[in-house]
Amino acid sequence: MDSALLGQAVLLWTGWPGSISPLRRDASVLDRFGSVLGTELIEAVRRLEDDFYQSNAYLTAPTLVEAGRQAAAQFVAAHPELPAEIAEAFAWCYTYDYK
Repeated sequence: MDSALLGQAVLLWTGWPGSISPLRRDASVLDRFGSVLGTELIEAVRRLEDDFYQSNAYLTAPTLVEAGRQAAAQFVAAHPELPAEIAEAFAWCYTYDYK
């Protein structure tokens, strides 16, 4: 799947950087990309989010900010082909969820 499309889908789905908290709205992706491509993108986004959340940095990092950085670094190492904004958006969600 095209990494630029995935990046757009992650930003739409999470609401980052414009929302005050993570949205995780399938409708945002479906509205932008239609039902066929949108559904494929949502499935890919959820798989990527699952990969990001495999990090246990929230248990080991000294601060929440550092936990987000560590989790993002682990994600980027596992997915170097993806745009940086994907890791940034998921780090925002991750730190929100583990605050």
